[in-house]
Amino acid sequence: MNIVEITELIRQRIKQDGMVNVIIAGATCSGKSTLSDKLVTTFNNEVTVTVIRQDDYFKDLSEIPKIAKGFLTDSINAFHSQEFKHDAEILLTTGKTFIPRYDVSQNLRVAKDVQITSGIINIFEGLHTISLLRNIEKSILIFIDTPLDICLERRVVRDTELYNIPENRIRENFMECILPMYRSYVAPQLKMADAVIEGSG
Repeated sequence: MNIVEITELIRQRIKQDGMVNVIIAGATCSGKSTLSDKLVTTFNNEVTVTVIRQDDYFKDLSEIPKIAKGFLTDSINAFHSQEFKHDAEILLTTGKTFIPRYDVSQNLRVAKDVQITSGIINIFEGLHTISLLRNIEKSILIFIDTPLDICLERRVVRDTELYNIPENRIRENFMECILPMYRSYVAPQLKMADAVIEGSG
């Protein structure tokens, strides 16, 4: 599917059910946040849109699983996954919840004081969102299937520019830490998805 088809599917679900939960998963730097932002831009003047990002539920660096080559940040165990799932359920049950603020520069949770309210469209975006939220009603499960070589090059650009990490370390970490976690935890979600978007450069 493409963005136009996804947009039309969302409109159909809203007409049918009055609301829709859009659950977006995929590899690191596959385009999850980009798709989420495009949907917000597309629908923001039509209906209320709420976004929850799994990245806000990262554990503090000291709690993230680690091997000799680095931290396994793409493991489902690198996140407060049950808290993320619980907060999503509370949002949809009560209409509001609090989500964390995470400081990437310090790799620490700062607080959990951001209150959000549910929308006509609720977008849940992250590496493992389909695995965690696939049983939520009135949902569209979307997997972004971007070639891993493209994901790597995007990761190099992001991490060198934002975090000043040397390129050789990024590439080594990708091969030793990110790829194994992708194969174990992220890739299996493709078969669970209602819609697959083929990512590109």
